Amino acid sequence: MHPRTGELTAPKHALDQEERTPRTAYELVHDEMFFDANPRLNMASFVTTWMEPEAVRLLMENLDKNLIDKPIYPQTIEIQNRCVSIIADLFNAGEDAAGTSTVGSSEAIHLCGLVMKWNWKQWHQEKYGINAALKPNIVMGSNVQVCWKKFALYFDIDLIEIPLNDENRLDEEAAIAKIDDNTIGVVGILGNTYSGEFDDIKKLDKLLDENNKQRQRQVPLHVDAASGGGIAPFTREHKDIVWDFRLKWVQSINVSGHKYGLVYPGLGWAIWKRKSLIPQELIFKIDYLGESQDDFGLNFSRGAGQIIAQYYNFVRYGRDGYSRIMNGLMQLHAELKIKIASLKNEDDVPIFDLVSHDNGLPLICVSIAKPAADLGYTMEILSHKTREKGWVLPVYTMSSPKDNLTVMRMVLKEGFNSDMADKLVEDITWAVNEVTRTTKKPALSHGAHGIC
Repeated sequence: MHPRTGELTAPKHALDQEERTPRTAYELVHDEMFFDANPRLNMASFVTTWMEPEAVRLLMENLDKNLIDKPIYPQTIEIQNRCVSIIADLFNAGEDAAGTSTVGSSEAIHLCGLVMKWNWKQWHQEKYGINAALKPNIVMGSNVQVCWKKFALYFDIDLIEIPLNDENRLDEEAAIAKIDDNTIGVVGILGNTYSGEFDDIKKLDKLLDENNKQRQRQVPLHVDAASGGGIAPFTREHKDIVWDFRLKWVQSINVSGHKYGLVYPGLGWAIWKRKSLIPQELIFKIDYLGESQDDFGLNFSRGAGQIIAQYYNFVRYGRDGYSRIMNGLMQLHAELKIKIASLKNEDDVPIFDLVSHDNGLPLICVSIAKPAADLGYTMEILSHKTREKGWVLPVYTMSSPKDNLTVMRMVLKEGFNSDMADKLVEDITWAVNEVTRTTKKPALSHGAHGIC
């Protein structure tokens, strides 16, 4: 039935003429959302899909605050600055550190990249006495997230991608060999998107220091810690890894509050070792919001809710709470990884090869084992089959030089527990066995072929 008022159907391409009641509008939109996947079962995403009710309440209470109105909401800005200080302390920065909240790590990366480019222009002019005429470049591994490719394209920078080593990490020597006088910076990844490994930031810093001394350069090191920055400061597995501002050439770090910072999207943080690293030319003075204020960011208006929620988490959990959560995820990862890697079908054929390595994120990345591939199993088929049980298991190809390898990823995050892990194994096993039944060829019957 389609009444004249359109009460039971929602507009698709143009506004309806008449209003609806709030209840009817809510029900129409609410029912539409049933067609989305369950976020808690989305193993593709690194993004937080569960928060405590008290955090959600604070987030909702502050949705109507526009962060850019700094003179109007001074306590919100104070809380943002406290978050910056807490994160800088976690990353072992000194008192002179600076930072800002962003809309996810994408904006943070663009800001950090712009700072590197601006400082390179200044260095180049001082060294050669002229403005830089050549196109600058930035060096990083092929395991970077797409936001780095966006940065290079949008801001006219050559992106030099280095193929990874056998452990899915940046080849440090190959990266350093690509540096020249037009390099604005080198990027190391603390937890790559493809398979979760941490680049060896300490080794990269040492090689960069040697190269800078030999070539009389000042090429900085940026750490993309979008995911790993919320893991490494708290976990037993990473306690001996030096990757942050303790290293000489690490001048900026980005981290996603909406990943292992445990906040709903979208929230990121950009942190610099020293305030003097941020060129004053990139900071805008504005006075049309009531009072004079500084503005440094690609975005302007945005809600304050996620920042308040981040501060709630810092107040709520402290170091002990974050350590409990992150070490719990790492322990669950260790147990689940063994179960996934050992899965076999009903005929005892191994299904997966483990692609991800230890000492990275709580992430499991697998490819189809050759015996299973020979029987017709593919990642696409298994991913599609497990979707019938509600799971979202992404399938994609690895980065260079393994870009011919198709893999499937399972990201563990807050809200995923041991019971869910057991259910995941059970449902993948079910999917494997379902595929086994459809790929098995029936035994030939002599009678059917007219053989007597």
